[in-house]
Amino acid sequence: MQIVTTHTGTDFDALASMVACTFLYPGAVGVLPKMVNPEVKQFLAIHAHMLRVEPRKDFDLDPVTSLIVVDANNWKRLDSMDSLVGRDGLEVICWDHHMEGVNIESGETHREEVGAAVTLLLEEMQKRDTPFSPIHATLFLLGIYSDTGGLRYPSVTARDAAMVSFLIENGADLNVVSAYLDDAVDDAHAEVFSRMLEESEVVKVGAARVGISAMQIETGLTSLARLVSKFREFKGIDAAFGIFQADSQKSMIIGRSKPGLVDIGQIMRALGGGGHPGAGSAIIRGAGPDEAAAQVRTLLDQGGHEAVPVGKVMSEPKRYVVDAAVTMADAARILEKDKLSGLLVLDGGALLGGLCAQDFAKAEKGGRSGVPVKGYARRQIPRITPDTSCREAVEQMSGAREGILPVLDGDELVGVVSQVDLLLQVYEF
Repeated sequence: MQIVTTHTGTDFDALASMVACTFLYPGAVGVLPKMVNPEVKQFLAIHAHMLRVEPRKDFDLDPVTSLIVVDANNWKRLDSMDSLVGRDGLEVICWDHHMEGVNIESGETHREEVGAAVTLLLEEMQKRDTPFSPIHATLFLLGIYSDTGGLRYPSVTARDAAMVSFLIENGADLNVVSAYLDDAVDDAHAEVFSRMLEESEVVKVGAARVGISAMQIETGLTSLARLVSKFREFKGIDAAFGIFQADSQKSMIIGRSKPGLVDIGQIMRALGGGGHPGAGSAIIRGAGPDEAAAQVRTLLDQGGHEAVPVGKVMSEPKRYVVDAAVTMADAARILEKDKLSGLLVLDGGALLGGLCAQDFAKAEKGGRSGVPVKGYARRQIPRITPDTSCREAVEQMSGAREGILPVLDGDELVGVVSQVDLLLQVYEF
């Protein structure tokens, strides 16, 4: 027997990936974890009869000879599959987009960095020209949209967008997708969100500003991940952790972040959960909100963040500098020849200031192109060190008319950071 399963707390991407596997592996049966997201539960209430899935409860694993795992990479995240670990002769196949925390060894692995796991399966279905109904197309689209924030999250790739187009061409119903992914909140959620704003703290972790909100909530309140995302956006912070306790025996932690500053997935894995650099969750048993918040702070202090210093991306300063005695005309020719946005002026080896295109235009208009650049160099320019984070450099760049930032080690100019140097780093923030 061949079965397909996924992580507990099953979301639309996980369900869609399971169902897609039943198309790619004829005869495979989807084994659905007991715990599923509320929106997924609502979807299944209407559409379960059209899907080849069965509940994990009372499902007999003894006949299983082949296991397909989707949208998960860790045995702990599966629902009671321990008896399959290390089973002799068991074929294991993985389709996943989580790159860290892997402990499921598979003979066939499809693991790539895309926004949604179902994207990988859809690409294979498209390649094989596998037929599916508009209802299935709608589920697959729910999978992509839910894991990518409707193609808004930094984890989105062109491949996800291409599969969205493919699904719409095959009858996916955007009205149904909108109904299940509606961002509206009721009074109970609005009250929790208000408390998050009032009772939270914001701490500095490296170059990141991180919000932490811990509280007791009423039993049965779901869809809290949306509130954490809204909390981060409303506060204008780099990462946010919502810690909620509705059950005296455990606390739920949900994290959201701008990838590149705080690795949410790394922190959640340390807490026994999982996720991506930008999103994840975990459940801590036997801990109240304050104790769980303390554990999060400890992990943040231990390195649950990664700020790239400019020393790793800066360029050699030579092509960006001119001596203070060089004329404005000669400096302008250097600027045009090397297609630079600005230059730095050195006087006796020490940084004097900077020049931008407007300075050269002003000198030419005033008939002063023959004067030394020393007279036009702007002294008050932003300066950074090799240890300055790329994010801080981006903020400093907004005040650099020259389009470059000098990197100083003491009084010595050791490098230059240009907009091009920061470009790839900016897209990761």
